[in-house]
Amino acid sequence: MHAHAKVRDLVTISITKPDEIKVEAELSTPMRSWSFRNAYAGVLGIAERVQSFQAADAVVEKAATGEFRSDRTASRISYTVKLPKPTLADVTHFTWIAGDHGLLMFADLIPLEIQSVSAAFVLPHEWSVESPFSRGNNGRHEVEQPEKAVFFVGRALRKSSNTVAGMPLDVVLSGKWPFTERDALDPATTVMQKYLALTGFRLTGKSMIMIAPLPIDDRRTGWKAETRGSSVLLLVNPNVEFKPWRARLTIIFTHEVFHLWVPNSLKLEGDYDWFFEGFTMYTALRTSLELQVIDFKEYLNTLGRVYDSYRSEPNDLSLIDESGRRWFSAGAQVYVKGMLVAFLYDLMTRKESGGQRTLLDSYRNLFRRPTADGADGNEAIISLLGSTPVSRSFIRSYVETDTKVELEQILPAYGLSVDSTGRGTVLRVSGGLNEDQKQLLRSLGYRD
Repeated sequence: MHAHAKVRDLVTISITKPDEIKVEAELSTPMRSWSFRNAYAGVLGIAERVQSFQAADAVVEKAATGEFRSDRTASRISYTVKLPKPTLADVTHFTWIAGDHGLLMFADLIPLEIQSVSAAFVLPHEWSVESPFSRGNNGRHEVEQPEKAVFFVGRALRKSSNTVAGMPLDVVLSGKWPFTERDALDPATTVMQKYLALTGFRLTGKSMIMIAPLPIDDRRTGWKAETRGSSVLLLVNPNVEFKPWRARLTIIFTHEVFHLWVPNSLKLEGDYDWFFEGFTMYTALRTSLELQVIDFKEYLNTLGRVYDSYRSEPNDLSLIDESGRRWFSAGAQVYVKGMLVAFLYDLMTRKESGGQRTLLDSYRNLFRRPTADGADGNEAIISLLGSTPVSRSFIRSYVETDTKVELEQILPAYGLSVDSTGRGTVLRVSGGLNEDQKQLLRSLGYRD
């Protein structure tokens, strides 16, 4: 165990019932007030799940939802956390247990005042726990940032491990699938190699991909995913056809695994979701094309579908403003307009540089440039992307102000046509391309 582990708070998580977790903590520094996160991802009232809060040798009163105060300092506390049935809106955001597996997220289980944890688990018979965190000789998991910690618990968890250019990676499965944990590890490894080359940045610590059945029977939903800290959560609906599984996993990984880098490895603050969601969607699309799990036609078809989605929910907010209210509105513009703006930025950059630079080159510069911890994300990204007069004007129009994306007017200059006469928008390569247009489209993956 590391020397500084001695100052960690000792936390024991016990699964006592299918819908309840008991938490006991021995605090390295006695305190007399504790608070729990009450809102996340637009969901309010999370802290109402915390009940029966007690402190040893002290009288505790509930000052407000998720706020507890004692009449004297205490170094030992205990409480229970009730687990409601998960919904599609919260299944990747909060702790849940369903059947013989579950996900434990310390962001909603541990008081905000606890910053460093040595965690032990008391689990049902034949259950085990997996996480990307190191385990000391005493079997405890050592966690530096509990708000980013996810633990996969369940019966018959299956794990396969690899090291990608020095970066440890585990894939853990629960449930029955047409693929093994090793089968899932292979495309994850390929994607990680791709993003290491793209960013030039080596992830610190172990990364883990956790794949489990979606605990909600909704045939309209094939899968839900989220990347938190160094954990990628993928919940797949076992009642929905998931073929071809390797290509589908690869496509999902191109988005979720990239979040291990952006924003999770960036020490930026603020609401710059337009970049780490919208631009990541486009980067994932480009990566899927480069890995040949989609072709150039599907690349254009995807952008056509995204354009339809963008136009179906018009608004008059800039991408920065939309990011600030992402969880309090439909939130789709952060994704769909952000992705379209990334596409147009990529086209503009390729044209302006004569094919020498692309959007994806910006990521290596992002990780190479020194930025202060806690720097404003919008300022840092806008400075990076707006490094030339042309790109600065573009970012001002499409990110900082509410300029609408109108592909019909923009794309013909790049050799692409937009057909919106059918049921959905279709992007096509135009006829009669000039040499500059041919060169640009070939750099995107077009083969004439």
